[in-house]
Amino acid sequence: MNQIILKATNISKSFGNTKALKNVDFHLYKSKIHGLLGENGAGKSSLMNILSGIYQPESGKITIDGNTIKKLNPDYAAQLGIGMVHQEFRLIDNFSIKDNLTLSKSNIYIDNFGDAFKKYSDIFSLSADPSITINKLSVGEKQKIEIMKLIFNNNKIMLLDEPTAVLTPQETSQLRVSLEKLSEQDDKTIVLITHKLKEIQDFTESIFVLKDGEMVAKDLKTKDVTKKDLINLMMGEIKTTKVDKENMKGEYKLKVENINFENIHSNVPTLNDISLKIKSGEILGIAGVSGNGQVELANIISGIERNYQGKVIVNGKNISNQGVRSRKNLNLSYIPENRLGVGLAPGVSIIDNSAVKDYFKSRLGPHLSSTKMLDYLNTLIKQFSIKAPDPRAEVSTLSGGNMQKLLMGRELVSNPEVIIAAQPTRGLDVSAVESLHELIINQRDNGAAIMLISEDLDELFKLSDRIIVLYEGEIVKEFDIDNANINNVGLAMAGSLE
Repeated sequence: MNQIILKATNISKSFGNTKALKNVDFHLYKSKIHGLLGENGAGKSSLMNILSGIYQPESGKITIDGNTIKKLNPDYAAQLGIGMVHQEFRLIDNFSIKDNLTLSKSNIYIDNFGDAFKKYSDIFSLSADPSITINKLSVGEKQKIEIMKLIFNNNKIMLLDEPTAVLTPQETSQLRVSLEKLSEQDDKTIVLITHKLKEIQDFTESIFVLKDGEMVAKDLKTKDVTKKDLINLMMGEIKTTKVDKENMKGEYKLKVENINFENIHSNVPTLNDISLKIKSGEILGIAGVSGNGQVELANIISGIERNYQGKVIVNGKNISNQGVRSRKNLNLSYIPENRLGVGLAPGVSIIDNSAVKDYFKSRLGPHLSSTKMLDYLNTLIKQFSIKAPDPRAEVSTLSGGNMQKLLMGRELVSNPEVIIAAQPTRGLDVSAVESLHELIINQRDNGAAIMLISEDLDELFKLSDRIIVLYEGEIVKEFDIDNANINNVGLAMAGSLE
């Protein structure tokens, strides 16, 4: 019989005039794995932050093990056994695995650490020695340590926010097995928050769906719902596209030859003898777990990083010694993975961010023309379907999807010949992803040569003509899209060359 371990009733939360949660009901069954779905801004993070004591609800009631909790703060939530793994790692890099696992005052395995570490290392298929420091682990191993921290801190309710975002397909499958063992053998109650519908269906037993701050579906039995059912609950009918890859390919627009790069902070080779080339009308996918040289390669091609060996050639011209502006003059555009901070300037208005690249188009003599700037922004809004009610509001007031549309619109409006797109849809909902995929395909059909860096293999398979895999700064495999699959690309991402 299912036993409710946590129940939230009529939870409401506002931020200014925005209602983040509206009379939300939510419950968890002991020793079960639950899924929480919703678009960006649906209220998922707000609800989890309330359950972990970070936010206080304005109204509603929370009960745990049948006891009403009057006021929940992070310390009290931890005492009650509620823990959360956030998207950003919260480990101390220079401390050992053991130190990170035993640092908390709530640690329950001080006297028998060795036995506990062996048990959970087996469950998570972790082969690392507990004495090594965190900075020597792969991102997949770090994710395992983050989840193990909850266990060592005696958390019986585990809230996991996008836990598979940094994992290979094989590591994702292993995590599913590990979580099942935790729920079955250790009576852990687990919530999986993710945009990936397939993982919700593979991992969970019941599903809750948030939309615009309201819980539109509660306790759906995972085995009884389809992917289409979940999409419709989240955002209504969404038309997904199938990409035709028989478009015309032209001459090579981008060539990268024998790139070598060493990180000056660690003196560790980050890129080793990287060579690739992309034709007009072609999309080359770059696969790899985060931290294997993708950012450095994109920065080198775009001109941000100048201290490297090798050649970057655009339209037959060697631009290796030229900076960002010269490369933009050759119609090269870069969409960085850090949309707010690198791509867009936080604390600056929407209209000012729109004019950053082509500010000269908004000049009136030595000054900027507000009329020209507004006209330019309105062009982007219309062409790229950006929802920006107040052009003078800070860019951070936009949703993640609209921020990305603004960034991509600014970079693509000039129909660039070479496009470097890094994680263009990371963290976005299905509707925004479809919209941005359409923008990328339109640019491909206009003759652009596109390098698409993504950790989402479904995205790479859908859009790419070819895929190369980066592992520890080297190209370890290249696949024609017809020969690529989750298994062989995933193994290459993990460093297996078989």
